[in-house]
Amino acid sequence: MPSVLITGGSGFLGINLVRHFLSLGWKVSSIDKEPFDYPELEKIQHVHADIRDQHSLKAAMQNVDFVVHTAAALPLNTAKEIFSVEVNGTQLVTQAAVDGGVKRFVHISSTAVYGVPDHHPLFETDELIGVGPYGNAKIQAEAIAEARRQDMLVTILRPKSFIGPERLGVFALLFDWAADGLNFPIPGGGANLYQYLDVHDLCVAIELALIS
Repeated sequence: MPSVLITGGSGFLGINLVRHFLSLGWKVSSIDKEPFDYPELEKIQHVHADIRDQHSLKAAMQNVDFVVHTAAALPLNTAKEIFSVEVNGTQLVTQAAVDGGVKRFVHISSTAVYGVPDHHPLFETDELIGVGPYGNAKIQAEAIAEARRQDMLVTILRPKSFIGPERLGVFALLFDWAADGLNFPIPGGGANLYQYLDVHDLCVAIELALIS
């Protein structure tokens, strides 16, 4: 039975990953500075701590096969906090993973590393253009994770905006309208297209990155 540690396990992607891995029968651990306020708490090992707390991070990394690094600062945070969490935090998490003998590591990045693209679809070979503290910090965090490929198998994923259980917000209205057979209002001429990712599909992609 594989064991996986999720950084940022109390967040939107984190809780969906917890549920996904539990459904597979995996042993699941989480570390997050926010409390884990979900019914699954009794089924996992949760460390209530910041990923920049090295002592707690080391404890969370014990007997772990895989790590999924989702912990991140929000774009609205200060530049200092963004770089501290994204860059320094990723440095600490990857080092702890190597020290703990982790076999595979999935780093969750963002399409923010492409700046404001002038074309679609995007490809992973497109130029990385940091815009603002968040975009630049994401690029630096990727470089830190990539440098660890000599020590463990590292996969970097750059998901677009994703929605699903625990984070539908205003989009819940769209699903309600669809369920009721109603039409969707489209602002303007409908030429402003935007594609969302189902968080379940992202969880499956992460799982495949860990076992393939």
